[in-house]
Amino acid sequence: MSRIIRYFSSSVLLLVLFACQPVKENPRVIQGVLDLRNWDFQTDGSVSLDGDWEFYWNSLLTKENDTKLDPSKTYIKVPAKWDKGRNVPTKYPSYGFASYRAKILLPGSGSQLSVKIASISSSYVLFINGKEISRGGSIGNDESSSNSGYHPGVFSFISPGSELEIVLHVANYRYSNGSGIWNSIRLGSNSEIQQLSLRATMLDSITFGTLFVMSLYHFTFYLMRRRDPSALFFAILCLCIALRVAFYGERIFFNVFPIFQNYEFAVRGELLFLFLLLPGTILYVQSVFKDQLKKDKFLNIIFYLSIPLVLSAVILPTKIYTHSFFVNALEIQMIAVLAYLFFRLAFMSFQAIDGARICFFSLLVNLITVANDILYLNKFIDSFYLVPYGVLALVLSQCVLLASRFSKGFLLAEDLGEELKKLNINLEQIVVERTENLNESLKLLRGDLSLAKKLQQKTLPTLDLNDKKVSIHPYYLPMSEIGGDYYDVFELEPGYFRLFLVDATGHGVQAALLTMTIKAEFESLKFTKEEPSKVLELLNKACCQKYRSINIIFSAVLADIDLNNNTLYYSSAGHPPQVLKQKQEEADYLYSRGPIIGLKKEATYKNVKVSLRPGNRIFFFSDGIFEEFDQEKREFGENRVLSLLSKDVGLREVAEGLISELQIFVGPRGFQDDVTLLAVEVH
Repeated sequence: MSRIIRYFSSSVLLLVLFACQPVKENPRVIQGVLDLRNWDFQTDGSVSLDGDWEFYWNSLLTKENDTKLDPSKTYIKVPAKWDKGRNVPTKYPSYGFASYRAKILLPGSGSQLSVKIASISSSYVLFINGKEISRGGSIGNDESSSNSGYHPGVFSFISPGSELEIVLHVANYRYSNGSGIWNSIRLGSNSEIQQLSLRATMLDSITFGTLFVMSLYHFTFYLMRRRDPSALFFAILCLCIALRVAFYGERIFFNVFPIFQNYEFAVRGELLFLFLLLPGTILYVQSVFKDQLKKDKFLNIIFYLSIPLVLSAVILPTKIYTHSFFVNALEIQMIAVLAYLFFRLAFMSFQAIDGARICFFSLLVNLITVANDILYLNKFIDSFYLVPYGVLALVLSQCVLLASRFSKGFLLAEDLGEELKKLNINLEQIVVERTENLNESLKLLRGDLSLAKKLQQKTLPTLDLNDKKVSIHPYYLPMSEIGGDYYDVFELEPGYFRLFLVDATGHGVQAALLTMTIKAEFESLKFTKEEPSKVLELLNKACCQKYRSINIIFSAVLADIDLNNNTLYYSSAGHPPQVLKQKQEEADYLYSRGPIIGLKKEATYKNVKVSLRPGNRIFFFSDGIFEEFDQEKREFGENRVLSLLSKDVGLREVAEGLISELQIFVGPRGFQDDVTLLAVEVH
C-alpha cells in the first residue's frame, strides 16, 4: 500500500511541476483586436482567442450591415456565458441571439491556419473573412426559426492577407444554464491544431476505453461472485464516467456514432451521466465500507436528494433540466459529499480500516486536480486540464482496492482448501469412528426402547374373566416402540368393573413418560367409590396442582360397568365419543362432554348413565381409530368406524376386523397416531 501511495504522489507532483513551467505568455484579444504580428505559429505554437470580443446583442453582423451596426457594439469576455459569465459587466437574457467579432493581426499573409471550436450554446455559424467556415444548427431571431446543434471540430482556411476577421453568429433558445461561447477558441497552424485535437481525442478515447473495459471486467466479476455488490457499483460508476467523457469534451461518442448526432440527445446524455455520478459514488463507498457507511444518515439523505436530479435529466424537457438550479444543486451536493468523505476517510485511515487509506489518497489526488483546473480556468496559473488524469487515478486506485480485497478472499479460500485437504486425509478414519460411535449409541437406544416397551406392556392389566358375565378384549398398537396411550381395567368389587382409557399429548418417549405419571396419579384414585365424573374431577385437580409447571394435558374416559344392576356409568374428559351397540341394532355414539384434564383446576365433568342388557357391546378407543389418513390424505372417519362396529359377528372378530381394515387403509406408511381399542360385551 505504501508503494502505491508513493507512486501516485510522485506522479501528481510531476504533473503539477510540469504544468507550472513558464511558457511564452498568450496574447489576449483587447477591444476586439488580437495582435499576433510578433507571434510565430511554428515555434510559439497555437494561441487561444481569449479576451474582449466585439458583441452585438440581437443582431447578426454581415458585411452589408457592418457600418450600420458598429455604433451599437459592446465588448464581452470570451470564453464566457453572456447571461452568467464571470466579469461580464452586462448580463443579457439567456434566450436570444448575438454576434461576436474579433480582428486578428497576423505576422504574414497567405498562411494556412486552423481554428478549433469546442462547445457553443446552442447553435452557431462561423465566418472568417466573410466566408462561412462551419456551423452547428441554424441561427434565427426566434425559437421557431432557430435550430440547436453541436458541431465542435477543427476547421482549416487560408488567410489571404495580414488581417483576419472572425465573426460568430450565436443563438440559444434551448439551453437554460448559459449561452454563448463556453470554451476557448484556438488558432494555429494546421499541424499544431490537428495535433492538439488528436491529443485531446486520444486522451478522451484512452480514458473512455480504460473506464469501459474496467466496467465490463468488474461487472463480469460481479456475475461470478454476487455476494459482494461493490464490484457491481464500481462497474456502474466506471460506465457513468466513461459515457460522461464520451459525451463531453471532444464528444468522441458522435465520432463513432454520427447517426446519433442530435442536440437533444447530446445534452441529455451529457447531463444524465453527470447527475448519475453522485448516487453512483454513494452506493460504491457504502458497499466498500458496509460497517462504517452503509447506514450513514448524511449519505443516505444526499442519495435520495440526488434521485430527482437523475429523473429530471430523463423525463423533463431540455429547457427545464438544463436550468442552473439542477446543476447548482448537484455541485452543492457533490461538494458536501466529497468534503464529508474526506474527513470520514481520514478518520477511518487513522483507525487503520481496510481500504480507507487508498480511498483517502485517491480522493486527495482528485481534489488536487480539480483545484488545478479551477485555478487554470480562472487564469491564476499556467497549466492544463488535469481532471481526466485525476479521475483515471481515482478509478485505478479503486481497482487496486477491489483487487486487493478479492486477492485476500482468494488467499483465504486457498488456505481453507489446504485445511480441507488435510481434513480429507483423515476423513475416512473419522467417518469410521463416528459410524461406530453412532452404531453403539443406536444399539443402546434400541436396548432402552426395547426395555421401555416391555415395561410399558407390563403396566397394562391382565384380565381373568372366567365365570364373569362380561367379555373384554384389549388392543394396544403404539405408533412407534412405545406410545402415549394407556388403559386400565379392574374389578372394583364383585360384578363391578372400572375401565380407564388415556390419550396423552405427543408421541414416543415423551408421551410414554406422561402416561407413567398419569398412571401414578390414577393409582391413588382408582379404588375411590365415586361416580366416574367425580373421579375425573379429583384426577384433574391433582394434575393441575402438581404438574402446572410442566403442563401435563391429556384426554381420558372413565367408565363403570355395574353387572349387578346392569348399568353403565360413563364420563369423558375431552375424549372423543365412544360407541354402544345394542343387540340387533346399529352402533351409535355415547356422548359425555368435559374439558381436557390439566387445563382448568376447577373443571367439572358430566356423568352419563346407560341401562345394559345381555348382548350389549361397548367400544372404548383413542382418537387414533378414526383420525388415521391414507396416502391421499383422506380420513378413516367416524362413519366407517360405526359401520364396522355394527356387524353382527363375534366380538373378537368385530374388533380384529376394525384393526385390519385400519391397517389396510393407512397402507405401508403405517399409523400416524397410537391406536387403542377396548371391546366389551355383556352376557
